[in-house]
Amino acid sequence: MRMEAGVHRVQRIPSTEKGGRIHTSTVSVAVLPQPTDVELDIPDRDLNIETKRASGAGG
Repeated sequence: MRMEAGVHRVQRIPSTEKGGRIHTSTVSVAVLPQPTDVELDIPDRDLNIETKRASGAGG
């Protein structure tokens, strides 16, 4: 995967495009090393857990 790092660009003409214009999509790929085992010790007093419930559009 190391060789895939960087910016990738795809150019295409969609079948629905009447004017023949080219659409361009771009993505940036970063390849990171796999982390080793990490053990965290977070005291309970440092944690704040909230649960919420909503209704309606987007809720």
